Amino acid sequence: MNNYSYQFYGRRKGRGYKRFNQQMLKFNNFDFFLKPHDLNKYSSFSNNILEIGFGNAENLINISKKYSNISFIAADPYLNSCFKLCKVLTKHKLKNVKIWADDIREIIKLFPENIFDLILILHPDPWPKNKHKKRRLVQQYFIDFLARILKKNGKILLSSDENNMKSWILEQFHVRQDFEWYVKNVNICNKKPFCLVNSKYSKKAISVGNKINWFVYRKL
Repeated sequence: MNNYSYQFYGRRKGRGYKRFNQQMLKFNNFDFFLKPHDLNKYSSFSNNILEIGFGNAENLINISKKYSNISFIAADPYLNSCFKLCKVLTKHKLKNVKIWADDIREIIKLFPENIFDLILILHPDPWPKNKHKKRRLVQQYFIDFLARILKKNGKILLSSDENNMKSWILEQFHVRQDFEWYVKNVNICNKKPFCLVNSKYSKKAISVGNKINWFVYRKL
């Protein structure tokens, strides 16, 4: 695998972080958070899903409530999102979700090979200016990581409402020999997969007239 370097851009801690941090401490005993030494156990699970950048976690919560037999790892560097997810997991007594409250690139190289059936990357930050394209999460070195941890015939599902990001996703996967675009006709890209719900972000995008496209790639 090629050497790489990255830098996280953005503010991980929202306003009122001191109060937030105090509230977050009460969730430490609930074992919501992923520990690197626990990663190997996922190799023995039959169904694993990774969501990268879960935001308000609408899809994560919806799927995990319906399918208790699926194990989820939810990664998001924004601590307010992680705190909100902890509250929902507590409320619904969900025990099949583990949270990585940091940049996924900090831990992804530690995952065992071939453990995920599905990886969700919904509305990643597009960094629309050309001079910022190196900040985008979907890069060749990152797809290398995804290919390593995804099972054969496993899928990556991406979405975006930003045209530069849509083109970028297509370009990055077009050159891959280890993935195929899992689509029978291009119109399917306009249809939200049945397993997903309209998130707060997607509703906002639709309300301002942005068109969301969905891209599914299967590991060969």
